[in-house]
Amino acid sequence: MKKKTLLLIIMIIISIFSLIFVYNDDFLYKEKIIKITNIKKIKEDISINNLGIKEKYTTKEIKGIITNTKDKGKEITVKYEESYSSVITDKYKINDKVFIKDNNIKGLKRDFYICIMLIIFIISLYLVGNYKGLLSIISVIINTTIFYLGLLFYFKGANLLIISIIESILFTTISLFIAEGINKKTNVAVLSTITTSLVVLIITYIVIKQTKYSGLNFNELSFLTVPVEDIIIPELFIGILGASMDVAITISSSISELISKNPKITNKQLRKSAKEIGKDIMSTMSNVLFFTYICSGLPIFILAIRNGFSFYNYLTTNISLEISRFLVGSIGIILTIPITTYLSIKIYKEVSK
Repeated sequence: MKKKTLLLIIMIIISIFSLIFVYNDDFLYKEKIIKITNIKKIKEDISINNLGIKEKYTTKEIKGIITNTKDKGKEITVKYEESYSSVITDKYKINDKVFIKDNNIKGLKRDFYICIMLIIFIISLYLVGNYKGLLSIISVIINTTIFYLGLLFYFKGANLLIISIIESILFTTISLFIAEGINKKTNVAVLSTITTSLVVLIITYIVIKQTKYSGLNFNELSFLTVPVEDIIIPELFIGILGASMDVAITISSSISELISKNPKITNKQLRKSAKEIGKDIMSTMSNVLFFTYICSGLPIFILAIRNGFSFYNYLTTNISLEISRFLVGSIGIILTIPITTYLSIKIYKEVSK
């Protein structure tokens, strides 16, 4: 307990120094930064679009002190037009720091706020998950690095699907081994996740080839300069990993615990128990996927409805890709349960003999 308290105190001290440094790190930026000292409203305008929807715009005069570059310490005044919706503009307040270019505000300096969120995230992980919680940060950093390296290989001409398969194996192995350690239940979870992912990949590939993407709308991918086929299958494949890993380690740990408590338990009893556990996991994890994918398109949904699209029209033309992602992920969750159950019983029973 003393070690945990000591480490928490050290983390808080480091966090305070980090916040102080980040708040005063303006000298690291090449862009000119000002700290806002005064905001004055000049005028308000109302814009009306073709549908009769009103949008209020406010022109403000913002004064601030330059905090970096050779002009540090000088006062500057800029005009800024702020929209009510803040879709393409930000709302600033006194003491905010903003980037300036050609006497125009280019955006808010956000690193201080990001640092606050990171500190809250890390300390919360430690308070709830102890050392294991901190280890998850390491896995995220390693996986992010692997993901970035995969992109570099793709830009050099490598096949994205092959890269995705290799990365998925690495993501699964690293995440589970760091979080749970190297043991039988983790080995089973890794093997189950990889097996499930490959099975879902094959199913998805067959369905796509047979349907030729009919019913799917790729409006949100219209900015791509590569064939959509190169992106969508790897995206769907990687998207199922997180949920599959969670389900796999839960089923694997449960069966391991049941066998350790009762070595004479029958395979039938294990399958029945795993099925009951799987029912509870399946509903919650499917809902997690559903809300995650659906909410990712919420801003576009609101914009579409506000601009005259009917609810049915939006669902049939714009949200089909999110629904497809949800369905593929849910299939992965469902298949993970019997696959993990089979592999767990097979491996644990063989070892116990």
